Amino acid sequence: MSQTLDNLKEKNEETYEELISLIENTQGRLALIIVACDDLTLQNRIIERYETEARQVKIRPYRIMLGQEPSVRAGLAALKAQNDYLQTGGEAVFTVTGTELLLRVKLNPQDEQSDLDKFFGYLQWTREGLREFRYPIALWVSYRILKEMSRRAPDFWSWRKAVLRFVNESEPLFTTVVPSEPLSRSLEKDDEFLLPISELQAEIAQSEARDPQSVGLATLYQKLGQVYARRIRQGEAENLEEEREKAIVAFHQAIALFRSQNNLSAQLSTLKQLGDFLDSQSRYVEATACDQQSLKISREIGDRGGEASALNDLGNGHEFLGDYQRAIEFLQQSLEIYREIGNRQGKSKSLDNLGATYKSLGEYQKATEFHQQSLEIRREIGDRRGEAISLGNLGNVYKLLGQYERAIELYQQYCEIARGIGDRESEAIALGNFGGVYQLLGEYRRAIEFHQKSLEIHREIGDRRGEAISLNNMAFALAKLDRRWEALQNYKQAQQIYEDLKLDHRVEQCKTAIYNLQQIISPEPIRAPQIRNESASPKPRKRQRFPWWGWVLVGVAIVLLIAWCLR
Repeated sequence: MSQTLDNLKEKNEETYEELISLIENTQGRLALIIVACDDLTLQNRIIERYETEARQVKIRPYRIMLGQEPSVRAGLAALKAQNDYLQTGGEAVFTVTGTELLLRVKLNPQDEQSDLDKFFGYLQWTREGLREFRYPIALWVSYRILKEMSRRAPDFWSWRKAVLRFVNESEPLFTTVVPSEPLSRSLEKDDEFLLPISELQAEIAQSEARDPQSVGLATLYQKLGQVYARRIRQGEAENLEEEREKAIVAFHQAIALFRSQNNLSAQLSTLKQLGDFLDSQSRYVEATACDQQSLKISREIGDRGGEASALNDLGNGHEFLGDYQRAIEFLQQSLEIYREIGNRQGKSKSLDNLGATYKSLGEYQKATEFHQQSLEIRREIGDRRGEAISLGNLGNVYKLLGQYERAIELYQQYCEIARGIGDRESEAIALGNFGGVYQLLGEYRRAIEFHQKSLEIHREIGDRRGEAISLNNMAFALAKLDRRWEALQNYKQAQQIYEDLKLDHRVEQCKTAIYNLQQIISPEPIRAPQIRNESASPKPRKRQRFPWWGWVLVGVAIVLLIAWCLR
């Protein structure tokens, strides 16, 4: 193993020598050097090294980070326009980074192009525009982008001076590199045909008029709750608060009627639907109460699948509430039952939730193993939504380990699946995950853009916990940009939501952030002095003239002074 590592380092050293030679020997002319590397830590180390060596031989290094408008030429032009040294032909080297962070998915579904599409588009028509930049330009890309470059930007590719490749010097975390959510309670497949609200309400009214204890009435209320819940999850609710309460009331009415009919199986099914909905609305304490009832009924009727599902949901709820050890106990019990009864979809859910809980505890290797097992199962059984959740959870681990490019690839695929199946909650989470990566990389303006879009969707679908997370993340990025007053307001809003949800551990985190911010800013905004209304302003005083007798005294004093001087 050490021999292999030595060989890799030796190969990279040879590539580095070629790179530094190109930088020194191509001064005074355009030299497009494409550098491929998938290890960001290695990339940063190499850039810092050649920049140091360049300074020693009087070559000034400049960096360009590609952002929302990923044009290499625009970045070069902006630097040159504001730098006298470059305008007078001084020796320099330009390093272009950020290509690994360009998204393959569109930030807004209505956008014409993704960030990566724009990058290749600009690159293809960049060649002629680069003639004025007579310098070596090191464009850093991932191996994946390198493979696409000759096909998507052939004109630029034909002008390349060299293509250099650096290989990873560390072992990959996973034996298999997977392509693209954080922990989410896995809802059952929601493809049941449901009547429009108006028709269900009309049927309910007719049924109640005939027989308030009608057997079919409970089912109608259950379906009414499902319709409201679906509308909210898909962001279609006209009045979120009103429809949320109507959904909860409808589910409770159905449960009460099923209980009166001693229909435990139907009662269990409706409790599960209500628990899932309450969870999606961040009402974890109420959701956990539903899960406890579901567990009790499942055990009474000997429904092992229902028991495992209730245990899984209880574990999920305790993870959200910050009780990680209790969550693991429930999830392990759930996993054992799913294995006994051969329920692979249920098994994948418990595995993913275990992985997310271990991630919260900082045990990343365990988290990885559980997510990887879940991903394999979900792909085998064709569970698209579940596959997305597993991929996104793996992305979270990669992000925490600093492997940002892999994390972004996972999140992109997760986002594509979410949009493809119309899952607004998952789309919001994916956008927030993108923001998290950019935040860790110090790209705070870009991070805020993603957090804002995530926040809007969370509010549309009534996901208060997601809303608080977006506010909290945005506050951090705003503080980093020195927009501290805005950051403070976001933290306060997030704290209030966490208090409403009884997420005490999150409340304490917000309080700590607020305390730290208030040490450096006033708790009240600094207000500009008010300008008085012109009509209310006092009239200007008249200028007072010097009295005539004063001038006489001044003259006498001057005459006496002259006489004294001539004595």
